[in-house]
Amino acid sequence: MKSLVSIITATSIMLSAAPFAAAADDAAKESFYLEYSVIGNEACITGCKGSSDPLVIPDSIDGFTVTSIAENAFEGNSDLHSCVIPDSVKIIGAKAFRACPQLSEISIGSGVSDIGEYAFTACPELSNIDVDKENNIYSNIKGCLFKNGDTLLIYAGSKAAVIPDETILIGKGAFFGKSDISSITFPKNVEFIDDHAFSGCLSLKSIDIPDSVKALGNGCFMSCNALQSVTLGSSLTSVPDNCFHSCSSLKNLSFSDSIISIGSSAFYSCPSLSGIYIPPTVKLISTDAIGKRYDIRSDSSENIADFAITGEIDSAAEVYAKAQGMAFTIKSFSKGDVSGDSRVDSVDASAILKEYSLISSGKNGTFTEQQSIAADWNGDDHIDSVDASAILAKYAELQTL
Repeated sequence: MKSLVSIITATSIMLSAAPFAAAADDAAKESFYLEYSVIGNEACITGCKGSSDPLVIPDSIDGFTVTSIAENAFEGNSDLHSCVIPDSVKIIGAKAFRACPQLSEISIGSGVSDIGEYAFTACPELSNIDVDKENNIYSNIKGCLFKNGDTLLIYAGSKAAVIPDETILIGKGAFFGKSDISSITFPKNVEFIDDHAFSGCLSLKSIDIPDSVKALGNGCFMSCNALQSVTLGSSLTSVPDNCFHSCSSLKNLSFSDSIISIGSSAFYSCPSLSGIYIPPTVKLISTDAIGKRYDIRSDSSENIADFAITGEIDSAAEVYAKAQGMAFTIKSFSKGDVSGDSRVDSVDASAILKEYSLISSGKNGTFTEQQSIAADWNGDDHIDSVDASAILAKYAELQTL
């Protein structure tokens, strides 16, 4: 949209929009007008001067049909409380309504076919997005903005967020800056969470990413500074760049064996995380991925004090720890503790049954040598249901103590 506006030879045409402004008196009406540019016979709204509540964008101005809202058109507008977008509008540019602190309601017409990235993000008061039922691409599901019926673009709801069951993809910035969100309930079918989807959710204390989620976007949970506990689903293979950057309260985290890479600055500046076990299935740990923070004195990265990595010999974890000058210890697995969490429980028994199922079907197992030794409860050099049963019995015994 910017490129289109920039090539217009005429300067932006300004129109007094008093007939469309809900002003209290004539003076107020005269103080508000829309700014727009013209391409051919079509008008593109580029901004406004003054305030109008609600802001009702007209379907035509001076005989020009209003067909688009430019990128950044109303970004940061602190006077905007509600906006009605007519059926004539086809395109809403990227960040068009981004960071409008008082914006609580949006009405989108039937003609909108393209909404740019982050168009309505960082609007903390946004509680309802209405979409004309004749719109074939966008819709309102429980007050939230959806695309194609399964992509959640913007969440607008209570602080105990329950994401609609229809959701397959959580879009870029869908919860961005929703500082009052205290909990998230994911639907069972969600598969993807895009870039910065939950960035700046300052009240979110724990997140349990379901096994259905196959991929996370960059900066997905960045700056969730109240986040203390994270459970990564078993379908994830990567923790992307900046995913949990600046989650300053994060202290409970474990990597499943499905994770094979940890992106650059994925856990950067997480000072409450004092150490972590990184399994050998992780083959790539990128720059400043974990155990690092910014030092304002030297204007560079430094190690978090006393941060320690536990892993296995010749693993990516050992290579990373030594390259960063961090403490590294070799993980020792006690009998029955194949998950390496220093306890014997149902998780270990379940892992053994899964390993046994792979081996008995002629497939290669996934256990390391140390895990296999820990799993072989009866010492017969085989991992089977007998071992799993014994571990479950041990778990039950420990529960009674």
